[in-house]
Amino acid sequence: MEDFRTLEGASALFKSVDGISAQNNIFVVYKNTTREGMKAGLAGGLAGGMLSAGLPGVVIKTGKAAETVLDGKFTGLLINQTEKGLGIIPMHQKGLQLTLNADKLEPEPENYIFIGNEAISEVKVKNFNIFNKKVQKINIAVDKYKLYLMARITEKNIPYQQENFTKFMDQYKAKK
Repeated sequence: MEDFRTLEGASALFKSVDGISAQNNIFVVYKNTTREGMKAGLAGGLAGGMLSAGLPGVVIKTGKAAETVLDGKFTGLLINQTEKGLGIIPMHQKGLQLTLNADKLEPEPENYIFIGNEAISEVKVKNFNIFNKKVQKINIAVDKYKLYLMARITEKNIPYQQENFTKFMDQYKAKK
């Protein structure tokens, strides 16, 4: 399997699932575990609703892939922002992880999904809290469903993170 910590490896992962486009902006995010809404009760039924709703622009390869991403059954996501939407490869942790560490994440390209721009109703990026501007909260709304995520602007072992996530952040961060 390709090493997602290099831009070449991450690009190869997206290429293996036909997730490369003319414009590619690849970065890593984590599930926002501090978010109360991510508890099982609220997220329950999300994937089933998405699949039955038949939302335009949401391309899902398998029901399991939608369930993995939309039910929050991941530790992190490898995202490729293209001119057409967001390609998403879920990632799970290897071993015990006390803090978020990209080195302990394992991508699952078999659970790749793509959400087209027309299906995304809102993207919000803001500081995780008032004391830490190096971590950002990302909320992505697809119809009436939301993905609650967080990302570090820089990742120690992912050299492309700062440049690529900053592009994404600059596009969606609220201007004051």
